[in-house]
Amino acid sequence: MSIGLILALVGIAFVDSLNPSLFVAQLYLLTTPRPIPRVLSYIAGVIVANYLGGVLVLGGLRSLITTFFSSIDPAVFRGGELLLGLGLLVFGLLLRLKPAEVGEARKPRSLQPIHTFGLGMIVMVNELTTALPYFVAIERLAQAQLSLLGNLAGLGIYNLIFALPLFGFLLLYMQAQQHFVQTIERVNRGLAVWMPRLIKYSCIIVGAFFVFDAAAFFMAGRALIG
Repeated sequence: MSIGLILALVGIAFVDSLNPSLFVAQLYLLTTPRPIPRVLSYIAGVIVANYLGGVLVLGGLRSLITTFFSSIDPAVFRGGELLLGLGLLVFGLLLRLKPAEVGEARKPRSLQPIHTFGLGMIVMVNELTTALPYFVAIERLAQAQLSLLGNLAGLGIYNLIFALPLFGFLLLYMQAQQHFVQTIERVNRGLAVWMPRLIKYSCIIVGAFFVFDAAAFFMAGRALIG
């Protein structure tokens, strides 16, 4: 696995990790009594669902590429990458910096860890239907034609970065239990202000990288990654 591919996975995963739906459910769980076990099980559910979903999609996508797209001119693929990069750039540049609106959290009927594990899986499966960054990362892995171990490691790297904000909120709770409600209110206000900025500039950075990667292929005959 090349350094360029790893950096691409990390960058895409960072963009994908900025998901208010996952944060809202976790913040709700953190307000319950003795939340650490159920929050850890919630995070585990998110990771398991996302990872297994990636394995299933990657297996099907790799077979599809091998069967139908092995003869496609690399210029066509890089042209698609260029269009995707331009799309991300345009989206990032046009995105208005207004406070993000966070929806109401899904509340489980039971707060036992096994049930919050299921909550994490349900929330993540629901998000997988619109997980464009994850599909882009999976497409990258499929194009790299890695071994089974390499693909599993690539998905592991992606999901590790994806879950970092969730672990960050848990660490924040552990450091500020006595003033957690006030801290979470400040965090929510900060998220409302900074989340649009993070999404905006992340899209610009990732889009610019895709554009430069495709441009390197067309101008020098060798892409930065892949």
